[in-house]
Amino acid sequence: MATTDEPEPLPDGPKPIRYRLTLGTGWRRIRLDGHAEADAKAYLDAVFSSVPADAAEAARTLIETRLTTQIMAGRAKGGIDFYIPAPNPGSGPLPALTVMAAEVKIPTTTVPEPAEVVARVAAANPTARTGVVAGMPTVRIDRSAGIGDLDGHERQGENGDVEQPPRGPRHIEYVLPVAGDAEHRWLSLALTGQAGPGGDEEKVDAAVAAFDQAVAGLAWE
Repeated sequence: MATTDEPEPLPDGPKPIRYRLTLGTGWRRIRLDGHAEADAKAYLDAVFSSVPADAAEAARTLIETRLTTQIMAGRAKGGIDFYIPAPNPGSGPLPALTVMAAEVKIPTTTVPEPAEVVARVAAANPTARTGVVAGMPTVRIDRSAGIGDLDGHERQGENGDVEQPPRGPRHIEYVLPVAGDAEHRWLSLALTGQAGPGGDEEKVDAAVAAFDQAVAGLAWE
């Protein structure tokens, strides 16, 4: 999924950050500008396209409420777009994954040197690594490291079998400066989600790998 349409800034808002992130056909983009409500409706129409309206009403209302909450929360956090798994009939429940693109504020009275900011963030986060994305210095932070693993070791089951500790939510975030931006803004691209009880962790691992690959191909518009 790429941001190909011209986004509409919210009233009195700054010019939106223009980027292109290709996540593939498995994702649906919800723009957090004036298109948000229409995008959410189109998503719901796709989800319930094969369900009779009367049978879908309760579930549709529930998901619509959740989407509205996500839209409001995303806007409050400087969100530009968020992406959710696209409906795929016959493939089972949708994974609980979200990708959020948001503007990041760097608290400083002077224009910071991007490489210095990236280095400071990386130094403060043991799970961070640095690199270059879309021509700009970038930091990748795995904020999910250690979640769900109480001691960092495998456990012995009742029968003496080795058990892997349960895995918690994943949160992978990339932060980088916007190239050529007169306002010296930064862009955050973050994937969050988890397999859930009885879920397929391999699918989540694959989603993280695909997200990393998509960010590697990020481009500015």
